[in-house]
Amino acid sequence: MKSVWVVLVLAAGLQAHDLAVMARPAGETVVVTAQFGGTEPATFCQVAVFSPAKADTEFQTGRTDARGRFAFVPDAAGSWRVVVDDEMGHRQEATVEWTGGTGAAPEGGAVPGWQKALTGASLLLGLTGIWLWWRVRGQL
Repeated sequence: MKSVWVVLVLAAGLQAHDLAVMARPAGETVVVTAQFGGTEPATFCQVAVFSPAKADTEFQTGRTDARGRFAFVPDAAGSWRVVVDDEMGHRQEATVEWTGGTGAAPEGGAVPGWQKALTGASLLLGLTGIWLWWRVRGQL
């Protein structure tokens, strides 16, 4: 009976160091979070990202930061695979469906044409109002 308790205690200790990996879209990027036991960040673990187009070739590699996070910018829609390895026997995979991001600003900070037209019209209207006020200010 004593040996059963020892095995259960040892198994509970091993469970606390399981590597959990979660990947989720965040704007134009995908954020990967790696944790041991669901609470302790998996810091500086090796990360490999695989695109849906070339599932056997690494799209990007790197390491998690001090908080167990890693981010990348996908270049195509589809199912992206992320592999996190702490190089000490813990390795976990996660997949994330990328649909292309949400609410992104136009590339390079470009201003849409309608916004340029509205700004120009507002400027002309404002300058016309100032000019008309200047002409009639002495007549009031």
